Amino acid sequence: MKKVCLIGQFPPPVHGLSKALDTIIKSGYMNNKYELEHINIKDNKKFVGHLTQLNRSDADIYYFTISHSKFGNLRDMIILWALLKKKKRVIIHYHGGRYKELYQSLNILQKQINRKLIDQTDIVIVLGNSLKGLFSDVIDAGKIRICENYIEDEALLDNFEFEIKINRLYQGDMEVLYLSNFIKSKGYQDVLQAANRLKNANVRFHFAGKFFEEQDKEEFMDYVKQHGLENNVLYHGVVMGEDKKKLFERCNIFVLPTYYPNEGQPISIIEAMGNGLSIITTNHAGIPDIVSSRNGYIIDKQAPDQIASAIQELMNNREYLVQHANENRLTTLMKFKEIDYIKRLESIMDEVS
Repeated sequence: MKKVCLIGQFPPPVHGLSKALDTIIKSGYMNNKYELEHINIKDNKKFVGHLTQLNRSDADIYYFTISHSKFGNLRDMIILWALLKKKKRVIIHYHGGRYKELYQSLNILQKQINRKLIDQTDIVIVLGNSLKGLFSDVIDAGKIRICENYIEDEALLDNFEFEIKINRLYQGDMEVLYLSNFIKSKGYQDVLQAANRLKNANVRFHFAGKFFEEQDKEEFMDYVKQHGLENNVLYHGVVMGEDKKKLFERCNIFVLPTYYPNEGQPISIIEAMGNGLSIITTNHAGIPDIVSSRNGYIIDKQAPDQIASAIQELMNNREYLVQHANENRLTTLMKFKEIDYIKRLESIMDEVS
């Protein structure tokens, strides 16, 4: 049995990358095939200890998730250098969408280090076809592989629940969901402005996620109050498990008008797809690989009027909701289940075994 060492930022906190790593380490399928160990590098104060763990590891394959930032890149290159010294197989998995931009911002020396070290890795994984060019400055295209994100099994409605939802799409109020961290470039303010434009329509907006700045939360709540949106906008805080699943079950439309610089391929969009929501989002990062006019709307960034127009069109043509729901459900069950993600990784690891 081959030994695989997973290196990255494990939960808590829970975000797309940490959740993906946690899924691998807890996967019965992966544990039956490989002997898994992991090194959690989220605390940079323990960096020397992390290097000590790496030096003691005798794994056959090293699976390394790298950072989006300049400082993180410095740390990652030191770790990568230590891994390559072992003369073992090394796989990099990049969960973002801005490595090329990061690379261009580096000084000459750091660029040289990135080229020299990343070129020696066996495989670099990106989240979608549109992101394959991110590493064109540092590695041959033949070493790039794609592994799309996934929906956790516990977040997916069962078939009976989905059928009930489909039957509800033809009637009742429209329920719109924004579920993501409350970072301004994720576009939550644009969704809030769209809610204001539609406040006289039968539309209810649900917001869920974490505010990192208290001032941002105060501004959000003040906007709701000042524009009389108390009956139109609900803030649910951070939702997980059954609470999150119930929101997906309740809502018809998912809106994530993101222009977040570190965006890769939002797991929240795949979760919404799997639970039969129409998608309204932007042509950003790896999103066009999973959203098109077949299953939702691609809008411009920072365009609340376009969000409102798309929602209005769905209200006036509810058959579109049903079409999108069935398309998204089918696609997710075919490609984006948890086991599909695990088997994509297995296939990549088999290449280097």
